Amino acid sequence: MKTISTIFIVTLFGLINYANAAEPGGQQYLEPTLLAKVRFEFTGDYQRHTSLKQPEVFEAITENSSKPYKDRSTAFFRSLLIPGAGEYYLGKHTLAKAFFFTEISLWFSYFAFREYGKWQRNDALAFAATHSGAKFKGKPSQFFIDIGNYPDVYQYNDAKQRMFQFEKVYSDEDYFWSWDLDANRRQFDKMRISGDQALNKSVFVLGGIFANHLLSAIHSVWQTHRYNQKLEQATGAEIGFHIRNDFFNPEFSITLAKRF
Repeated sequence: MKTISTIFIVTLFGLINYANAAEPGGQQYLEPTLLAKVRFEFTGDYQRHTSLKQPEVFEAITENSSKPYKDRSTAFFRSLLIPGAGEYYLGKHTLAKAFFFTEISLWFSYFAFREYGKWQRNDALAFAATHSGAKFKGKPSQFFIDIGNYPDVYQYNDAKQRMFQFEKVYSDEDYFWSWDLDANRRQFDKMRISGDQALNKSVFVLGGIFANHLLSAIHSVWQTHRYNQKLEQATGAEIGFHIRNDFFNPEFSITLAKRF
């Protein structure tokens, strides 16, 4: 009788070798990971019966050798809410810090411009009330401009009437003003312009804050695409075969290498 003894050997290895060229979350160079080596060994033996040995596992290393794909919508909405949060989710810590600190700087600039503009405007109004007798309660913003351009309400009304702009004439006594010195009028106008410019800059800073949120969100989506693309490119498999032609001890082996 011919006896055939079959040995089935399976060895599992999990190995991930990451090398970062620049920073955590930067370019990663992924080495091939040996997933499985399947070896069939046949030995000839002449006995009365046929026997099959169970597979024997010599070594098994249980290690998480795969990285999950990242979700674009998660990265997008995180960065849209807090700039840099999407980049942090992807492991781009340096970029995350850049967007986050930019956000802090923009908000600081916004409140700084707002406070400075209000402070300048309040000082200008107090200065005008002292040196021109103007009253500002309930007045439109154009009134602040007019008292800085004309020495008194009479010269202002004359100028508007000559230009046939009768609807802009101030006939109410509550709109009266008369500067004591022309230098004070010019000083008030500079203070008013300075305050208005600061308040206008705060509006532009708000636009910068919105742009920072949107830019971080779009950037995180692009980085998610690149991250997942690298994973797809790194998961190629390689298969190798080895056959030993020996009548008494033939051997056939398969080696599977897969990248993660």
